[in-house]
Amino acid sequence: MKYFQLFPINIIEAVLSFILGFLLYLLTDSIKKPNLQIVTSDPSDLKLPTGEFRILNLKIINKKKNGILEYFNQTATQVRAKLIFRDYLSKAEMIRIVARWNTTREPLTPDYKTIDVGSALTSPKEVLSPGEEATISVVIRENKDSDCYPFNNESYLFNKFKKPEWKIKDDKFVVDVLIQSGEIEKPTEKFLVINKGDLKQFNITKI
Repeated sequence: MKYFQLFPINIIEAVLSFILGFLLYLLTDSIKKPNLQIVTSDPSDLKLPTGEFRILNLKIINKKKNGILEYFNQTATQVRAKLIFRDYLSKAEMIRIVARWNTTREPLTPDYKTIDVGSALTSPKEVLSPGEEATISVVIRENKDSDCYPFNNESYLFNKFKKPEWKIKDDKFVVDVLIQSGEIEKPTEKFLVINKGDLKQFNITKI
């Protein structure tokens, strides 16, 4: 009792109010940020005049909050995805790229006959409202090949989307995915690409 008498009651209340207010700020600040999730998505199978290809994709979701938390839903703006390809055993970095959003226009001229170099070299960004989702491309492989290649807008500058420096011969490797937006940077998530057999066996799973 003597201990508390050393401090006026209003000072103790002020300190407790400050601590409570700070904790509530941290909680609401976290809740108000977009809830971005990364999951596997269906692959894109392409039958083109130049060959048959499969592109492995991932889906980015801005998960919508419901009920009383609906008030805290927030749009994710300027969303960018970075992909880091790593050796399966050593985890050494092999290639790093900015991912292509499949919702954005292909880097082609309006007549779809010529590559738009400016668009191909631009780092694409996306906006995801609460409850919305969009896919990103990860890696592409041609039917007759055992090798695969990271795939983004820059891939359009090369024959059959194959940038020579990006060739991956490994039968399995790790892809780190980092999502950044104007509101949040999501911790890196890891995925495993299996590059064996035919295109039906070419797939990506979450680690």
